[in-house]
Amino acid sequence: MNLTKKSSYGLIAALELAHGSDSEPQSASRIAERYSLPVSFIEKILHELRRAGLVSSKQGRSGGYYLAQAPDDISVRNVLEALGESLDLVGCLKSNANCELTDCCPTKGAWTVIDERVKSLLDSLSLQSLVDSKLDLTPAESRDTNA
Repeated sequence: MNLTKKSSYGLIAALELAHGSDSEPQSASRIAERYSLPVSFIEKILHELRRAGLVSSKQGRSGGYYLAQAPDDISVRNVLEALGESLDLVGCLKSNANCELTDCCPTKGAWTVIDERVKSLLDSLSLQSLVDSKLDLTPAESRDTNA
């Protein structure tokens, strides 16, 4: 598993939409500006999440993006997979893996168990559960350091 900026930014965008799921749609530029992220990258990510059915969009003056499903029904794994991220911990677990040690590897069983548990954890974490955990979604530079 090699999580990229794309997956990190995608999770930020999804959490922003989950946090505001009861309000108006949010624009890609608003999300990008809040976290000082590239607007074009956030737009691309939101388009991918839309193609995967996790996000919907509304055109017009009050348009933007919103979750297509309840935040309880979208897992972290859903978001990462929608963005094309590989969740395999090690290459030998892929179905098309070509490893010389496949037949005699003493760790493949261990990696399989670890891989299954990590994926299960990602499945169990819904966007709503992350929002409910009182995550501080305020960018670090915007937080009041005198509190």
